[in-house]
Amino acid sequence: MTDGELRALCHRFFDAIERSDFEAVEQHYTPDATLWFNVTGREISKQQSLDVLRSGANLHRRRTYDDRIIQTFDDGFVVQYSVNVVLHDGRRESLSVCAIAQCRDGRISHLDEYLDAGKFRMPGESAAPTARA
Repeated sequence: MTDGELRALCHRFFDAIERSDFEAVEQHYTPDATLWFNVTGREISKQQSLDVLRSGANLHRRRTYDDRIIQTFDDGFVVQYSVNVVLHDGRRESLSVCAIAQCRDGRISHLDEYLDAGKFRMPGESAAPTARA
């Protein structure tokens, strides 16, 4: 894939997540795609990722993927971005994220996602976890 094709794939993928268009998100993954998330330290399947995205979409009034900085390499891309959410009670939150995608046949075959675990909350948590001394 060319630099332009990889950049376009990255934008289409995150635009689809932003719109909660999960059919389009699925089309951007290869059938055997896997994803790894630094907060859990686990690798999950494409279907598990789609399930997480679907359940997460209901947690926010709005979620945007802003300030995307994309660098490409032979078979993928690295993207840095801010996830900005508006919660149902009107509060706003933001996370800085870096994702590394490996691509094959015009789609994402593996994604590693890194974010500041100190600011991340699992659904239902009222505050970010704190470190113990």
